[in-house]
Amino acid sequence: MTGLILGLTTAFIWATSSLIVKAWSARVDTLALNAFRLSVSGIFFLALLPFFGGLDALARLTTASQIALAASVIIGVAIGDSLFFWSMTQIGAARAMPISGIYPLFTWALAVPILGEPITPQAMFGTAIVMLSLYLLAPVEQTDTPAHTNRAGTLGAIVAAMVWAGATVLMKMGMQTGVDVITINAFRMPIGALALLALVHARRGKAAWRGFDRAMIPGLIVYGLYSTGLGALVWTWSVEYTGAARAALLVTFAPLIGAPLAAIFLRERITPKIAVGTLMSVVGIWLIL
Repeated sequence: MTGLILGLTTAFIWATSSLIVKAWSARVDTLALNAFRLSVSGIFFLALLPFFGGLDALARLTTASQIALAASVIIGVAIGDSLFFWSMTQIGAARAMPISGIYPLFTWALAVPILGEPITPQAMFGTAIVMLSLYLLAPVEQTDTPAHTNRAGTLGAIVAAMVWAGATVLMKMGMQTGVDVITINAFRMPIGALALLALVHARRGKAAWRGFDRAMIPGLIVYGLYSTGLGALVWTWSVEYTGAARAALLVTFAPLIGAPLAAIFLRERITPKIAVGTLMSVVGIWLIL
């Protein structure tokens, strides 16, 4: 029951955090926004670290664990989340969320060679359903939107799902018995923040921060604490309690939460194709896992 609650809480945080990014995307650079929230969460976990063993707790992490955890945050949060945020600006949250929500499919695919999990007829059928749901969720071409932008946005959501899957497996591999989730995230988040800040600087320099103003800073700090502070904490607990594959499965409820909220708060249109595609995606993932 604890793992179920943690997984569903993670899904809610991910869904609402994504909608906040979509609402702000017209004002700020989404890559810089991701770097800011990672920096906030990095400071948050480092501030908590002295109460959970301090540097001695970090020293208990083996070299192999450090490499796996560092890779998980760089490809999962720094790269994966940034790709997903960008895809939302191209195809909308109502489409991007269920498309990227297929990432448990890729988690399962990695679990076969790495963890030795078997391939079943049920899983193959679920894979076919997920692939069909992608066709329904792919945005139709519009006269005011170039076709290549729609395709790129869809591809961005799919690639985000792929790297999230790899990051989930890596994080599970990096977890050690006796090392708490605060210590794990106190190691992960600052590394992810530094990597993304370097990428933002290389890409746009100071221009990336022009959309940020002083009035936004308090809200951005709260958002960082919520999305990658509380969100990372609950997600790490979920993976620890339920394992990588099951935790990934529970997060598939995020599109079912996010799509209606996108319609209510962002005025995005939920077509019958989007509704059916979203449900098919979740059903297919359930069959796979």
